Amino acid sequence: MVGLGYVRMEEVATLPRVPGPFRVAMYSPLAKAPAPPDVVVIRGTARQIMLVAEAANAAGIARDGATLGRPACAMIPTAMRSAQGNTSLGCIGNRVYTGLADAELYFTIPGSKLDEVVDKLSTIARANRELQTYHEARRQSLGAARA
Repeated sequence: MVGLGYVRMEEVATLPRVPGPFRVAMYSPLAKAPAPPDVVVIRGTARQIMLVAEAANAAGIARDGATLGRPACAMIPTAMRSAQGNTSLGCIGNRVYTGLADAELYFTIPGSKLDEVVDKLSTIARANRELQTYHEARRQSLGAARA
């Protein structure tokens, strides 16, 4: 990756990593997980991730700063270390191996904060539905006023 100019050698030491040895990664629907998660990785469309990110913000765990990019695996130690949710665009390796579509991205939630985000999600989804109806009607009225 350094030889391709994709990563600079000085970046390697700054990449987020899990402290200590990494033992287990489980991929499972939450309802079937055999143990509580350290991090929950949510994969979705921009609209779906928008709702989850808004719920994380309402729960007080939204991470300030840029959306994460390469490497996608950095989203997991970042969520663990900061105890905050974060958005990741993924990286080419992740997209190839997982089949992540061009229109999809990720949001990670620290497992200890999952209940707080889920508690806010239904309110955020309902509010967004109502706001969409309002803004669609307003857009139409603005369009009619311009005609």
